[in-house]
Amino acid sequence: MHSRTISSLASALLIVTCAVTCGCVAPEDEPVAVNTTVPVERGWNQAAVALLETYVLGGAGQEPYERFNGSVVSPDPLILPDSDGHPLYYRYFVQKDGEIFYAVQVSANKLLGKTVTQIGDFGYLGRNASTNLVNGSDPSGGKSPTAYGTPVPSYDEEYTHLMLDCWDVEDTYAQNVVRNAENAGINLSRPLSGDDQELIREILWENIRLREERMREVEDKHHVEL
Repeated sequence: MHSRTISSLASALLIVTCAVTCGCVAPEDEPVAVNTTVPVERGWNQAAVALLETYVLGGAGQEPYERFNGSVVSPDPLILPDSDGHPLYYRYFVQKDGEIFYAVQVSANKLLGKTVTQIGDFGYLGRNASTNLVNGSDPSGGKSPTAYGTPVPSYDEEYTHLMLDCWDVEDTYAQNVVRNAENAGINLSRPLSGDDQELIREILWENIRLREERMREVEDKHHVEL
């Protein structure tokens, strides 16, 4: 009976080993592949919220308010790839009165650890680019760059989780602001009225508070100061 038990155990181990070898079952220490490419729609939400922060919040000042009041973010970004051809950044164009005058650049790869990377005119200021030229290409008429940077390196598991957690905190903040705005009947793809801006200001501050709380949780989890 003892020999029969050992024989059965050996057979079971052989089956498991074959399953792992052929790829049917992944060994526990083998990292699970994660898709870190950011969907374009989520990137737009991040860009739209970043624009709101620029001029709606009380401390923004009169000059930013006058510049951005009445502007919107185009849903079709310029996709900036890395040297391997994978999306690295999305550049969403800010339009006012039918013309592009600014842009918001966000991460197209979650492993960059943040959502919005830059807000600026990127050379578009004064070009009077028409909105109907924005179809995932440079509205100035130039060709999209073949490589905008080096690929995101392969991090160790701990640092990968830190980057993903940081990105998730910022992304959750942006998605919640957009969702709260929709629930309040506000369409962020259109210029905001004065009343809409008052509601958005409250929504932003509440979600900023929650974002800071979540970021502190990430710091405690990974034992870092961000």
